[in-house]
Amino acid sequence: MSAQLTHEGSRVTHDGSRAATTRPAVPVGAGPLRGAWHQVRRTVAEMNYAARRVVELQAPWAVDGQWHSR
Repeated sequence: MSAQLTHEGSRVTHDGSRAATTRPAVPVGAGPLRGAWHQVRRTVAEMNYAARRVVELQAPWAVDGQWHSR
């Protein structure tokens, strides 16, 4: 006897009755997901660095209290 998962995560048997609700499956290989997560974090870090550099160049008093004496 086989069963099929519906979009709700419930099992439906061949006779149409519902079995106990199961949790959705988690992908076994989390490598690609981890790689994507690190790429997102790296991109955000680069954006933060770029924004900080723009502030340093356009508004030096925001980051350096002695900017006027340099």
